[in-house]
Amino acid sequence: MHCNVHKPCCRKFKWLAVAAWAAAWSVCLAPVFATPPEVRLAADGRARQPVVVGPAASESTRKAAAELAEMLRRVSGAPFPVIEGDGGRGVAVGVPADFTALGFDPAFGAAPVDREKYLLRTHADGIWLLGASDRAVEHAVWDLLHRLGYRLLFLTDSWEIVPETADLRLAVDCVEEPDFITRQAPRGAPWSDSSLWDRWRTRNRIASAFSLNTGHAYDGIIRSNAAAFRAHPEYYALVDGTRRLAGQVDGGGNIKFCISDPGLRKLVVDHAVRVMAANPDQDSISMDPSDGGNWCECDACAQAGSVSDRVVMLANEVAEAINALGLGAKYVGIYAYSQHSPPPSIRVHPNVVVSVATSFIRGGFTVEQLVEGWAAQGAVLGVRDYHDVFPWSHDMPRRARGGEVGYLARTVPYFHEHGARFMNSENGDSWGANGLGYWLSPILLWDVDQAERVDEWIEDFLDNAFETAKEPMRDFYRLLNHDRSVRTPEDVVGRMYRALQTARGLTQSPKVHARLDDLVLYTRYVELYHAYRAATGEARQAAFESLWRHTYRMRDRMMVSTVAICHRDRFRDRSVSVPDEAAWGVPEGKNPWKSSEPFTESELQQMVSAGIAANPVLVLDFEPIEFSDELVPAAALGLPEVLPGSLSLRGRGTRRFLTWFEQPGALEVRVTGGLIAHYRDRGNVKLRLFSPREATLEPVAHDESVPPDGKEYLVTLKSPYDGLHALEVSDGSDMTELALPAHQPVTIRSSMEQPPGTTLSGRWTLYFYVPRGTKVVGGFTEDQTGVMRDGRGESVLDFREFERPGYFRVPVPNGQDGTLWKIENANGHKLLMTVPPYLATRGADLLLPREVVEADRK
Repeated sequence: MHCNVHKPCCRKFKWLAVAAWAAAWSVCLAPVFATPPEVRLAADGRARQPVVVGPAASESTRKAAAELAEMLRRVSGAPFPVIEGDGGRGVAVGVPADFTALGFDPAFGAAPVDREKYLLRTHADGIWLLGASDRAVEHAVWDLLHRLGYRLLFLTDSWEIVPETADLRLAVDCVEEPDFITRQAPRGAPWSDSSLWDRWRTRNRIASAFSLNTGHAYDGIIRSNAAAFRAHPEYYALVDGTRRLAGQVDGGGNIKFCISDPGLRKLVVDHAVRVMAANPDQDSISMDPSDGGNWCECDACAQAGSVSDRVVMLANEVAEAINALGLGAKYVGIYAYSQHSPPPSIRVHPNVVVSVATSFIRGGFTVEQLVEGWAAQGAVLGVRDYHDVFPWSHDMPRRARGGEVGYLARTVPYFHEHGARFMNSENGDSWGANGLGYWLSPILLWDVDQAERVDEWIEDFLDNAFETAKEPMRDFYRLLNHDRSVRTPEDVVGRMYRALQTARGLTQSPKVHARLDDLVLYTRYVELYHAYRAATGEARQAAFESLWRHTYRMRDRMMVSTVAICHRDRFRDRSVSVPDEAAWGVPEGKNPWKSSEPFTESELQQMVSAGIAANPVLVLDFEPIEFSDELVPAAALGLPEVLPGSLSLRGRGTRRFLTWFEQPGALEVRVTGGLIAHYRDRGNVKLRLFSPREATLEPVAHDESVPPDGKEYLVTLKSPYDGLHALEVSDGSDMTELALPAHQPVTIRSSMEQPPGTTLSGRWTLYFYVPRGTKVVGGFTEDQTGVMRDGRGESVLDFREFERPGYFRVPVPNGQDGTLWKIENANGHKLLMTVPPYLATRGADLLLPREVVEADRK
């Protein structure tokens, strides 16, 4: 392959893969050459350039140079010597001070934000790979190799891409620096294989030259100053009339300070000064509170302001003190998290970095409101995201943010645009579910503009990982990382197995087969997990054992979080157990559940064939029909009076109800928030009223006055429009109940594209309309409750007879089209696909697509 990546200056440079394309990730300096000269690195089995380090090069730089030489050998087949030199000739690797013959100053800068800048520049006698720091030199090495087609897609050797290119050439002139200073997304879990993760982070430029400390810190401060805290119990928070001392809270943690106490603040400041003075190269210190509640309730703390105000007060004083030490710029890290997630009322010190948590938010704020609110107080922003939390996802596909490509492409640029420069996310070893998203993340965090080219990066991934088998694997990853349609577990697993079987038949490459084998084992994990979750009694214990054994045996593939599954978390399921002889600490040979026996090819093929047979893909035997969302009352259809159904207006989260205004006016809603008392710290109830006639798409009315106190309040929402409206209510999942006037119609949408979510809660009985000429009522049921009845009240489908969620198809009896049907005594979602997907408690309240009403009106 002939590699030449030169582009005109100040335009984006490209990674050049085997397919001779990739996305841009460079910012160009003014070039020394109008057109950088092409440098031949290897030809005819010989290296044409040595790798050069300076005589005073650091051990880190020498290691990076040796890795570069080895990788160039693997790519070209030619051995590359590593020699010392002045940088005038060869592939010079190091910081500018390592070389005396550069003839120019890269002028990288000395600020912490400049540490990862590096320059790649070809010249008549070689290439300069110059970095502002040892870390930047590493980045330069792996950037160069990426330009030559190298990839480390996932953690293990099976996912390494090393092109074979005997004639190796390059022309480049650019400088690089990341958009995010820290990029800890993904980063692995405490139990992860650190050597594999470190290698992957280095080779994908995710390792940072700046260290931001933001972990929970108060407990550590207490331990380091134990004598002072024993002497001054008033330094602890006052909770329920007593000072909560260390050791008096369950688990010994969650201790908070009485931050209003000047002596406490001085102790903490002195502690921080000692730490930074003893570690002058340390970039930052955390002042984030311990987890949980137990905030001080004394009068002085109340006067000091909100919990966020107090956290910022302490962090500000620490930042001021450590930056007076003369050690250069030093930073304090905190989260905007839990009870200190709401923005403060005071300014934030410019050297305090606030990482906004995207979950565990209090006060009823959205992530966007937190980002904008903290920025308004001058905070340097970071992000604390949750790309995959094992107790939430159990490493299942289609669940975690880290695998949702659309989420990553949308949020990373948004955070950066609003000032975030630090990223820290929680995740585990869930490469089976989220591998594509994990690989894309460092690309987006380095250059947020790549979000616009994410489809090209996916193509790069598929081309390199699966070669001629990429098309079925495109379907595989689209299912896992893009598709969010409602599917049964069997349908998802069946589609995964089928894609893998098809892919294997399209390639003879052992390397591609190895990657497919990893994904077969992951698919088997998903299949075993669903079997375990569906089982009860002794069968559940047996299914758990099968899952445990399989997970342990495939642990070297790094597709799932083995330690979490087998040891740490165990799905938090008390109905199953691990016998003492099979405990995690019992080694193989003595442990009957542990085996490292390699999977054979026939065993893997049997998994696929059996998995396909056991997991049928759902196939529609009816044609879905699309309807417009231009809704009007069904009154013109002359539907008969019926016994009203039932719909609870009590629920949690965000819910959306469709209604109708005969004329512009007001909607009076009685609202009771905070019905779950434990969650009443999550902010007021939010009501928003929308009209499709509002050109700005903004709500025509909104209200946030109702507190979560369990009391009923009357809210009036006024609209300047008549016709269709949508009422949206959201809370902090602390449960809200609405009461609407008896004459106000309420309709629920229940389609595959827009499932009702929490809008439908509890048992319900609702009506829907079957238009004239309809032959089949088809849809999808997410559960096994309820009965469907036609216009005569005759039962036409009993969902209780379903073995599992799935599609349903009901032929319309003669004369039952053009009538009102109902689903009664249901508890889950019934998604309608061949009739208008709208439900109401009676025909008079039903809103339907205009085209249906006009066609069927009497």
